[in-house]
Amino acid sequence: MKVGIVGANGFIGQALCRAVATHPAVLEPVMISRQTYAQHKAQEYDVLINTAMPSKRFWAFQNPLLDFDATVRLTAELIYEWKYGKFVQISSLSARTQLDVPYGINKRTAESLVETHEHSLIIRLAALYGKGFNKGALHDLIHRKKVYVDIHSAYNYLDVDFAAAWIIDNINQTGIKEIAARDTITLAEIAQEAWPEVEYEGKKEIVYSDRVEAGMPSSQEVWKYVRQELLKTAPDKR
Repeated sequence: MKVGIVGANGFIGQALCRAVATHPAVLEPVMISRQTYAQHKAQEYDVLINTAMPSKRFWAFQNPLLDFDATVRLTAELIYEWKYGKFVQISSLSARTQLDVPYGINKRTAESLVETHEHSLIIRLAALYGKGFNKGALHDLIHRKKVYVDIHSAYNYLDVDFAAAWIIDNINQTGIKEIAARDTITLAEIAQEAWPEVEYEGKKEIVYSDRVEAGMPSSQEVWKYVRQELLKTAPDKR
């Protein structure tokens, strides 16, 4: 099976590359980045995975048209101009839970394009953490940078490598699948250990799914990652 991963250099893209590298069904993985996009466009793929869309909610709020171009326009180009047997869209829970902000609206609009293709799979991901994680409210909290959402926001945090492995293992499915921890944790809970005097502003977000697939872990598993990162940032504080 030949699998093209668009956005291979991104946070989720790199995790998918790690997952396909050891998967026996993927005989020909193709890593497609911004630099190699044009040269890979003419090829044909058994599966084409789009993981190149922006993942910055606050940036999308400030730049809704740029987010539209990078989300909806890119998806349309892949859908209409590339050659593939199956299309997989890496989306976000925000496409269902945040339809009052540009980030969620653009994600849902892009999904509607994918749904026109008979053999498509849409993966709505939770807030992620793990190897290569370098942005977002959780990252800013751990590194004591101002957080741009209400500290009582709650998320189904999920490890990115767990998510990537699930996607590749279930690549033959179709429809919309929501991949997230089976429960939530708030930034306020994490702040009690990471940064009790956290500086923040913004709206309260509840990016949560009660429709997650079977076998998902608890969001409490994020604590292992948080504590490892806290040791890196402040090795003298245990």
